[in-house]
Amino acid sequence: MLKELIKVKGVKQKWLAQRLGVSEVTVSNWVQDKAAPTRKHMEKISEVLNIPFKELIG
Repeated sequence: MLKELIKVKGVKQKWLAQRLGVSEVTVSNWVQDKAAPTRKHMEKISEVLNIPFKELIG
């Protein structure tokens, strides 16, 4: 889901990583479903991408 959101919002993984205070590798792992963001990170992602949290965890 994160991969699609990044594409729809037109942001780069590097930009998102900087806003979240994580590495690009971390975001890449989330996008590739190699790892999952914590709830704290999910809340921050919803804030940064301006998406309702409930929609993000949907």
